[in-house]
Formats: sequence, C-alpha cells, structure tokens
Amino acid sequence: MRHIGKSIFALALCAGAAANAAVAQDSTSAELPAELLATIGIEGWQVNSNALPNSSCSLTPGQVTAVRAGVGTAFVGGNAYLYHYFKNAWWSGTRAKHFFFRGDWDQEFRDQDKFGHLLGGFQLARIGHAALREACVGEKKAIWWSAAYAAAFQLQIEIFDGQFVKYGFSYADMIANTTGQAFAVLQEFHPRLRVIKPTFSYHETRAMKSGLNPELRPSLDYSGQTYWFSTDVHEVLPDAAKPFWPSFIRFSAGHSVTDWVNPETGLTQRGKRKIMLSLDWDPEKLPGDAPLWKTIKHTLSYYHFPAPALELTPKLHLSPWYR
Repeated sequence: MRHIGKSIFALALCAGAAANAAVAQDSTSAELPAELLATIGIEGWQVNSNALPNSSCSLTPGQVTAVRAGVGTAFVGGNAYLYHYFKNAWWSGTRAKHFFFRGDWDQEFRDQDKFGHLLGGFQLARIGHAALREACVGEKKAIWWSAAYAAAFQLQIEIFDGQFVKYGFSYADMIANTTGQAFAVLQEFHPRLRVIKPTFSYHETRAMKSGLNPELRPSLDYSGQTYWFSTDVHEVLPDAAKPFWPSFIRFSAGHSVTDWVNPETGLTQRGKRKIMLSLDWDPEKLPGDAPLWKTIKHTLSYYHFPAPALELTPKLHLSPWYR
C-alpha cells in the first residue's frame, strides 16, 4: 500500500506538471484532436502475469497494471488540459495565412518567458520519469520515454502557435524547451548534477493587481516571476569545509525583469533584466524521513521561498526578504 500511495502522489504531480508547464509557457473548448493523444508513449505496454518488469519492482503484476493505467491516464489528461487551456487563453485570435516561424528573442519582458519554457521542459521530464519509475518501468526506458513525452508536449504548443498571427512557431522557445528537457536527462545519467535545481518564485505585481491590462494573467506576469538555479553548497563542499556551511542553506542565481507592464497605465514597456543572487532555504533538509514526507519535501525544494537577495542589475540593491 505504501508503494500504491506513492504512485498516486506521483500521478498527481504528473498531472500537476502539465498545468504548471502550461502556465510557465504561456481563446471555447473543442473536441480534442486525436494527434494530441498520441504522445503518452506507453500504449503498447503489456504486463507479464508471471514476471515483474524488473527485479527492483516491489509491486504485484496487478498493481503494475493499475499504476501504469494511472500514469497513462495522467499523461493523456495533461494533454487534454493543455489543449483546453491554450484553446481558451491563446488560440482564439486571428489565424495566419500559412504556418510560419518566428525568432522572438529579447522582447519587452527580456526573455523571461524562455526561462519558463526551460523550467517547464525540466519539470515535465523529471516528473514523467518519477511517474514511470513508480510504474516499474526500467531506468533507461523511463528516462527516454519521459524526455520524449516532454518534447512532444511542448512541441505541440509551438505547432499550434505557428498557425496564429500573434505567435508563430518559436524556435527560441524550442531551444529553451530542449535545454530544460536535456538537463533533466543529464541529472539522471549524472546524479551529481542534482545539486543544481531549477527553482521558481512568484509574487503578484502592481500591474497584475491593477487590472488595467486585460491580457495580463499570472502566466504573463513576468515581472513577478523569478527563475533560479539553486545549488546545494553543502553537498559540493569538501568534507573539511562542510561544518562551516549550514546544510539547509542554498546559494541561488536568478533572472527576472522590471515592470514590463506599466502599473499606472496598463501599457507594455521594455523592462530591464534583473540578475539576482540569493541565500535561500532548502526544504529537503527539513527533519523527518517518512516516505510521503520525503516526497513532499523534495517537491517543495523546487520552489524558492522568500529569502535575502542581492540584485546585481539593473542597479545594485540588497533585498532582505525577496519574493
């Protein structure tokens, strides 16, 4: 039952990853196209009733069947949510005369969206891998299937974007997507890289609260988002130096942008890049080793909680409690 519980939790995270990736990447629902259902990558799986998939699997064949069915449902559900969300939020404008590509580097929000794409690709691959491993899929198969799913998940966004005048197929977004997916894969093949985590923090901006710009929503509230790379310094220090660095303190480097939507008028403007350094808290170092609690701590460790931060650009500024 413990493994079933963990599996259910992993499935919930997987479904949540679909929603979070849609928010990170960012108009009535239509019938779901069949091509969106072809990316789960596990349609042909069969469970041998006389043997488990691998020797490390502690589930019974019946449990394996149930968990794999749940994983498949979560993956398909993620695609369904994705299509419904973007159909309403994005794909309701003017259609382009033909499919077209676009290089959208360095816009008013200074590539903040690209960090969202990177984080989305990383989390889709990471959580997909965790869900497949809970379903007793072999390590290498889980790595490559989850990466393939993440790639297909994000690719279909760009394919639909390429059909609308306002967006276009962004190869810049694809570069960011692939970077995030690749980093998740590298962490599985080289576990030492897990000392670096892509993390995220958010606070609602004045422009968002004002409501003056009707198109502004949390996924586009880039000035309230900060994307971090958080390092477990204690883990990388030599043994002799470990006593001098608290294990629960991480060192993080982050990227954000100043107001790209004027809070007084609601009009867009060119923001300035914010490069941040911070010492933040690692929830994974909280006490307690119960399996579910460890999973919760690990999940929380991908969020950057309020902490002191040094803003390097556009001006040098120390924030005692940066959100």
